[in-house]
Amino acid sequence: MERKEALARVPFLKELPETVLAEIAAAGRERKLSRGELLVSERDACLGLIVVLSGAVKVYKLDSRGRELTLGLEAPGSSVSELPLFDGGNYPASAEAAEDGTRVLVVPRDQFQSMMALHPQIAILALRALSIRMRKLVVMLEAQTMHSVRVRLAAYLLRASEGRPTFRLEGANEEIASQIGTVRDVVSRTLGSLRESGAITVSGRTVTVQDRDVLRRIADFGDIVS
Repeated sequence: MERKEALARVPFLKELPETVLAEIAAAGRERKLSRGELLVSERDACLGLIVVLSGAVKVYKLDSRGRELTLGLEAPGSSVSELPLFDGGNYPASAEAAEDGTRVLVVPRDQFQSMMALHPQIAILALRALSIRMRKLVVMLEAQTMHSVRVRLAAYLLRASEGRPTFRLEGANEEIASQIGTVRDVVSRTLGSLRESGAITVSGRTVTVQDRDVLRRIADFGDIVS
């Protein structure tokens, strides 16, 4: 994706005139990353505006035991960890390339701040975008603290299926664990539990939804299956 096209998809930039987007694009530099290569670490100083041009960037936190929780997977046209861009603080989470050949555009914070001073609508749109992200994080926090792994995995499978009866699990169990806030072995055991419930069958990395109603009830109500 070209720089201007990617910038035009960022929620707090998309209403800017093309001339301003071109100015922001010209102020940035591109960085190419391999899968697993660190983009920023938690508590690093802000680099500036970071926008994904190709590939994907995973934003995550590690707990004291080294367990990883994925907060988001940013696709082309998405900004990455934009909070310190506006509040001046350090990064609240780490970010790394989720795919080989990931490219990002980095616009230094001081230059972006100068452009924002000239175009105050950026701040208004940024407030809206950050509010939306906050709501998503609140939903994620609720899921992590109030629902069992069985509930979270059932909901994950429903999302991953996208309505299809058969689909492939793209990530390894360790990656799925990171997204739903658990560990690999628990994911494996819970997949077995869902299989025993009659909701799914699993062959390698291919999942077939045998009874979507059962899977939905588990996702909605936990272990209540009738």
